[in-house]
Amino acid sequence: MRLNKSMIQAFTNVVRGSNSIERLALALKKSSNRVVEIVKDLEKEGFVTKSNNYALMGSRKVIELANTSYAIKLKDLIFEYPTVKFEDFLSDSKLLFLTALSEDWINMDMASELTRVSKYMIFRYTAMMKNRGIIVQENKLYKINEKAWPILAEFLKAYKNYATINGHVKWKYKESVLFEVDDNSLIKGSLTGFVKYGDYGVKIHTIKSLCLLPEKKITKEEIFINSMFEINDPRTLHLALVFYIKNNLKYKKVILLAMKYGKYTIFNNFIQLLKVKEGKIKIDTLPVFDRKDFIRIADLYGVKNV
Repeated sequence: MRLNKSMIQAFTNVVRGSNSIERLALALKKSSNRVVEIVKDLEKEGFVTKSNNYALMGSRKVIELANTSYAIKLKDLIFEYPTVKFEDFLSDSKLLFLTALSEDWINMDMASELTRVSKYMIFRYTAMMKNRGIIVQENKLYKINEKAWPILAEFLKAYKNYATINGHVKWKYKESVLFEVDDNSLIKGSLTGFVKYGDYGVKIHTIKSLCLLPEKKITKEEIFINSMFEINDPRTLHLALVFYIKNNLKYKKVILLAMKYGKYTIFNNFIQLLKVKEGKIKIDTLPVFDRKDFIRIADLYGVKNV
């Protein structure tokens, strides 16, 4: 992810009709050589494309909006808020900060660790973004104000999670990518999620595999949080609960990883299920929890007194 002020200003002018180097240079009050470099940066990041157009005078190159989902979202954002100067809060490390908040609630410490931006700068950005209504705060947690800025939230997620990789990207932040494949020949990096449950006493059959790049040693806590992306029915929900209990995972360790991967709310809802002692219950976006079926599955893996 890379956007600086000049790139945002140039992109804004492109989507508003300045589709050549000469027109951009005039709009930005910069030299043609400098504009060429800016356009190259935008092209490299997937925001614009260049093609030949012999009807143009000068460079003969027309600059157009790229067909990436995030370029289209940024264009929509610019037209939705024509008086907003997005270069003021979407450039450089401010972009990294906002993308860290784009999935779910996160605290300053984790935002700083994830973005590699100092807590001092994070504190400054927080005050500015709150004043603009871009982020909201609850206790010491922060996230994007999706109700006030829905298109901004969509842009941040689309840009953050974009990756040209063979597999279904579940989560991405800079060089770290969590993705799912259905063919063993496509496996890269480190296996994680359900496919690794067997290493910790909860062996299950999986059709798909979850992978994490770059390759590294993954803790049981991270394997568990990664598996949150695979919970899609009561069975997988119950298996995740069994894994959590059997491996004596600690809330304080797991919640930090939940923030990192944008699963803070889902994990806290998950924890509420551990308190359910009878019947069935549906909490938010999680599948239906069936206490009777959970006990049956827990017993299969030697987990008693749940």
